[in-house]
Amino acid sequence: MTRPSPAAALNGVQVGHICDRCNRGIRTGDKAVAYGTYYERGGWTLRRVWCDECADRAISNETDGADEVLVEAVYWQGKLVSVTAIARSRPSN
Repeated sequence: MTRPSPAAALNGVQVGHICDRCNRGIRTGDKAVAYGTYYERGGWTLRRVWCDECADRAISNETDGADEVLVEAVYWQGKLVSVTAIARSRPSN
């Protein structure tokens, strides 16, 4: 079974406004990068959000067996919008 697109699934998801690395606030209109994982029962779930300056751009330490994704988005009034996938651990699924 093909998994839903992470970009489509995470577009419009509500997130916190504090960078998980530097603890600075992410403001409306700022770019943000988020890390998510896929679970069969729950779909795509966000795990971390970073400001554009602190963000990872590649998945370096993959979790065994997990489908992981990094997405870039605009932070807009508490949500991620205009989401695009920038890295994925299992792109063929």
